[in-house]
Amino acid sequence: MNTTKTAKRFVEAVASRDHDGIVGALSPEVRFRYLIPPGPGQVIGATSAAATYLDWFGDADPLEVQELMVREVSDRVSARYRFRVRRDKRWEVIEQQTFLDVDAGLIAAIDLVCSGFRPTEDPDGVGHAQRHEFDAGAMGCSDGLASEFRRRIGAIPVGDLLVVTARDPAAKEDLPPLARMMGHEVRSIEAPGDGLLVITVEKGQR
Repeated sequence: MNTTKTAKRFVEAVASRDHDGIVGALSPEVRFRYLIPPGPGQVIGATSAAATYLDWFGDADPLEVQELMVREVSDRVSARYRFRVRRDKRWEVIEQQTFLDVDAGLIAAIDLVCSGFRPTEDPDGVGHAQRHEFDAGAMGCSDGLASEFRRRIGAIPVGDLLVVTARDPAAKEDLPPLARMMGHEVRSIEAPGDGLLVITVEKGQR
């Protein structure tokens, strides 16, 4: 049995959210270990593995395969793929790298590392989140950063992004908890250098 064909059939079943197809590609006692942004996890058994994948992708509509590369790595199979999905009315991409043990045409073990769901633009060019820039300069929470952040985030539509550029080191500890307390989602926290901090927040419903 061609092991790469088995791996490709498995990824295609995941992409189509085909429960029976996922289970059918796996050994009944498959060992599935994964590392996703919330942390590591492990399940045993084909039905538990299928349920895990469907929990990740079951509400995506649509789910599109952007990239798929399957190849043998000595006695294992590497399957790397990128999906573009729409969840909660927004478009995201997710990339997963898996290493598979294939035995007698069935996948006996899976080790997976996941990028998490990352924001991307609407492929049709409409309806994607708008970015709003807020250069806070050297302003800190002790001299108005928090209140100005509240004002700025309050002025943009739900689902849009407020990109805050700050130079106060304390902003990394102060702004994200404030944003979450207000019901918004902190999409990223980056330190590009030169003392800059860039915090991207998506406005929530609250």
